[in-house]
Amino acid sequence: MQMQFRRSLSEPANIGAISAWLRMGEQLAEKADTPHYDEARLRAKLAEIRALTQLPQQEFEPQLKRLLQEAGVTLVLVPAIPGTHVSGVARWLNPHGPLIQLSLYGESNDRFWFTLFHELAHILLHSKEKKSVFLDDPSKADTSSKEEQQANAWARDFLIPAEQAQQLAALGKNKTEIRNFAKKTGIHPGIVVGRLQHEKLIAITWMNDLKDGFQFLKTS
Repeated sequence: MQMQFRRSLSEPANIGAISAWLRMGEQLAEKADTPHYDEARLRAKLAEIRALTQLPQQEFEPQLKRLLQEAGVTLVLVPAIPGTHVSGVARWLNPHGPLIQLSLYGESNDRFWFTLFHELAHILLHSKEKKSVFLDDPSKADTSSKEEQQANAWARDFLIPAEQAQQLAALGKNKTEIRNFAKKTGIHPGIVVGRLQHEKLIAITWMNDLKDGFQFLKTS
């Protein structure tokens, strides 16, 4: 398979470990009774999926898997194994079956949701490249890959549309303003904090208490 991926900034990834992690996702996907992919149905569910960002993991995870499955997309959560340093992957197991596999790398909701929508962008924008494996660490912004840049931009603008993103600089360090902006925008405040940090509008250590931590549930 043609591999298109970015690695963690801090440590190199191991191809053998990545291959093992990918196989673990395949095994979980084989157990799922997922219908053929329907792009129109997936696009119709995107707003509902985005609204799930406001819920705690125990509530949104089963709903998220159901919504994606109804559109023909299998979602599996597989813990990262040593040497992978991977946030997620989007690939096609067959011409009718896309798979999104996430590792919860980083264990915070802003990273989880950006990674999810990044992988959804690969499925929506790059569906002609069914032999490619988009193996990503979306926290690493510098990439020369046009596909990765497109997926980053799509995820960024879907979570916080450009017209609303213009208001980010005015939020500053005010938690009340951040919460109000998140509520008005219809997303979790942790995602807003993550965007502010990414844009260097606040320090990476500031206001992380507004984010939710994630862990693997027994049903994952």
